[in-house]
Amino acid sequence: MAFATIQLKSKNGAIREAPVGFSWTTFFLSFWVPLTRGDWMWAIIMFIAIFITFGFAGILFAFIYNRLYIESLLKQGYSVKSFTGEKKEIEASAQIKLGNSTSENVLTKKISSNSNMSTTSRLRSNKKDLTHELEELQELYEDGTLSEAQFKKAKNKLLR
Repeated sequence: MAFATIQLKSKNGAIREAPVGFSWTTFFLSFWVPLTRGDWMWAIIMFIAIFITFGFAGILFAFIYNRLYIESLLKQGYSVKSFTGEKKEIEASAQIKLGNSTSENVLTKKISSNSNMSTTSRLRSNKKDLTHELEELQELYEDGTLSEAQFKKAKNKLLR
């Protein structure tokens, strides 16, 4: 059974939720699961494999399809927005590194670029930009992407 979920966000803002672990829906509904998710390639592969093996391939796909779905979303440019469940178990099962998610890297790049700004350019920067960055930081904290310590550290860097 899927023991966790990962929310992935595309560059244009679309959000997909992907379960992690064994998929009972794939076990019972086979290739219909990727069809409903818009994953045409795996739907076709599953259909052919199930047809050739008289349905036995459906058992295998129940164990691996959620991981394949997450990998295909990451290849399409999605980044991990948040997740529910135990981080180490998710990383082991989905075979991805959550600590190096794009959302955290973007935050780190923003903070380091802001800390490298000269004092004069900081004075010229618009209050709205700082407010917007603080709101983004708060959103990452509320989504669970950042821990409380990471949030406080990043906020302090922005406010310097």
